[in-house]
Amino acid sequence: MVALGPGAAPVSRAERLRGHLRQRRQSAEFRIADDYPPAGLLPAPVPEPEPPAVPEPRAAAAAQASDADLADLATQLWRLGRKLAEPPPDDRGPGGAAARRKESRHLRAAQDALGKAGVRAEDHDGTEFDIGLTLDVLAYQPVPGATRETVHETVRPSVYRDGRRIQMGQVIVAQPEGEQDL
Repeated sequence: MVALGPGAAPVSRAERLRGHLRQRRQSAEFRIADDYPPAGLLPAPVPEPEPPAVPEPRAAAAAQASDADLADLATQLWRLGRKLAEPPPDDRGPGGAAARRKESRHLRAAQDALGKAGVRAEDHDGTEFDIGLTLDVLAYQPVPGATRETVHETVRPSVYRDGRRIQMGQVIVAQPEGEQDL
């Protein structure tokens, strides 16, 4: 068995002899040259595709996490962040501030890990409310001193995964005192 060129299938001696005899049946001007096709006309050999890289177990598990699970995790971290941002109700003692900083550092690390996975929770507190926003309004609340409708409180944040919303935010909207909820 002999291969005729790069990428060509191997040819046995009998097949080469049959091909030679077929060429001899034709007159010389109609015979195909032995070096045909020229090397420049042969298609380049196609490399075999590389097998896909095996993902790390953590990355594979994160890729399989459902949107609902990630939204719930992001919401819980968001709530924890709000709790840590509140002033402590009582004096925690001499180590209280250091413990709070440590808790905040762990929270930021968890939020950063979610951010690297493409998940982010969006808080709407203080944003100007427009009826076209994709938010679930739980209540309209008259607030003294309000000049326009703004989001007074975010009950549940909007959560996005790779730019796609996987959880709609729930808010309470502040209204100027004179307006009525229709």
